[in-house]
Amino acid sequence: MNRKYLIGIAVVLLLAVPALLDDPFVTHLSIRAATYAIVVMGLTLFVGCTGQISLGHAAYFGLAAYLSGMLAKAGVPYIVAALGATAATGLVGALVGLVVLRTSGHYLALASIAVAIIIQTLIKNAGITGGPSGLTAVPPANFFGVELDGGLGYYYYVLAVVGLGLLILHRVVASRTGDALQAIANNELAAQSLGIPVFRYKVLSFTISVMFAAFAGTLLVHYDGFVDPERLGTHVSILFLIMAFVGGIGSLPGALLGAFSLTIMEEYTQEFGEYNVLIYGLTLALVILFMPKGLISLVHRLSAREGK
Repeated sequence: MNRKYLIGIAVVLLLAVPALLDDPFVTHLSIRAATYAIVVMGLTLFVGCTGQISLGHAAYFGLAAYLSGMLAKAGVPYIVAALGATAATGLVGALVGLVVLRTSGHYLALASIAVAIIIQTLIKNAGITGGPSGLTAVPPANFFGVELDGGLGYYYYVLAVVGLGLLILHRVVASRTGDALQAIANNELAAQSLGIPVFRYKVLSFTISVMFAAFAGTLLVHYDGFVDPERLGTHVSILFLIMAFVGGIGSLPGALLGAFSLTIMEEYTQEFGEYNVLIYGLTLALVILFMPKGLISLVHRLSAREGK
């Protein structure tokens, strides 16, 4: 059972399970998990491959959702609204990166939280965004008159975006840019001594990861039909980061594994109320202690064992 065979099984499961079960709840959960996976894939590039930290990605996720929703409500076609919101949020991310990425370690973590709080506060107090109540009545995705208002059609659309995102990030990681990012993750000073423009690559990695989070935000707002300031909260950013670590930080397939497993867990732990945070913490602690490379390490072990 080699890796290609396992990947094939995963693709078949992602394509077939929601259709075979034909359950609205399963489809709903799959759409949310696939959307979160796009955010986690971007985080994998910045945190896993570049060795940096961000506790504010939910702010860009929510910001793009608001921008896309407001543009769509103003009559802008869906794809133009979504891509425009992603580009605008990417520009914000680049500008933020030029400032905060001059720091590192816990200073960078604190700076990312501070920026996220500023963005959340501005949106929460702006009349055009709906204030604390959020933005409502956002029209669904519409492609040339064909409306995707949820269901299996929207799931396969999001899954296609996931596939495209995986292809893009795989090309980035496998390129000279990916080698430079890995060198930065291993040792910034050594990378700088080799002539690698460390700061430039860090800003590039951060901007790409922000744009992944941004487009995911547009996907969710046109599915839910609303967005509120809570979507920009630090707790959501931490959840994305936990997904990345549980799946396997630095692994693109691990991003999918972490997003799907934590989304399912989140749904079934809601009955515990505020105590579900303890469950996330316990899950992360167990993974760090017994599977430091994440759930994807189990797949690698299975692949290696079957290959003998």
